[in-house]
Amino acid sequence: MKTDNGSYFTNRYTGYLKSADILNPRLHPFDLECAKLQVEHYLIDPGKPAQNGKVERSHRTDQEMFYDRTRYYTIIELRRRIKVWNMEYNNLEHCGLNGLSPNQALRIKVQNVRS
Repeated sequence: MKTDNGSYFTNRYTGYLKSADILNPRLHPFDLECAKLQVEHYLIDPGKPAQNGKVERSHRTDQEMFYDRTRYYTIIELRRRIKVWNMEYNNLEHCGLNGLSPNQALRIKVQNVRS
């Protein structure tokens, strides 16, 4: 699994070396969970968002199609509007899915796994 260097995925750049035992640093909970599941956790190189292009493109779409067009006044209202946006987005046709919506592509994938 490859992630960015945000503090929600790793502490390798923000606290890793602050461990009392430098040879046995305190690992981030996400790193511990990856190890438990035997999943290799890779980080993109710092300052290279192009290495995480799909996520960056998704953030751009969210910014342009949701955040730039939506006004909200409370966190509750924002959460409600994000749920609606996610439902709308997952029913839009996507070129990367050969014109299918994410929901349609997921249904096909699930059907193929079951058969």
